Amino acid sequence: MSGTRTIYYDHARGAALQPAFPRGEAGPVLVAPDGEWIAETHVWIGPNSHCALVQHGVVARIAALPGGQGCLGDGRDFLLPPSAAETLAGIFYEADRKTYGARYDFRVEARGTQGTSCYRIAIDNREYQKTLSQLQFLASTAARYGHGLRFRL
Repeated sequence: MSGTRTIYYDHARGAALQPAFPRGEAGPVLVAPDGEWIAETHVWIGPNSHCALVQHGVVARIAALPGGQGCLGDGRDFLLPPSAAETLAGIFYEADRKTYGARYDFRVEARGTQGTSCYRIAIDNREYQKTLSQLQFLASTAARYGHGLRFRL
């Protein structure tokens, strides 16, 4: 791939200064007494964790859960019913167990870029583990209280 340059995500610069690297968010979905859906954001998913979730197959496993609505991975909302919350927590626990202490370097499907660059992330496993822990707590809490969940990845 002559003429293609590799751009690595710089963990010290922060996500806001590197818009090509995708990020996401997650939170519970509550139903108000009038029937309106209220979506909250409780977990911000930075480019590092976003990439790890995609590359480790976690996003594909979430998308395959029964009852999911939307398309996960295209930056739009994906909703899961309360019945999926406990299984979802298990997916995050399993991802944590499989990746703890390992090192990864992944190619990133950058958003809004031309084809002249290759984007990559050397995964900061500590940050990824922290995000997985937050997502585990979110899913477990949703299961306990009967809330649905929303992801935007």
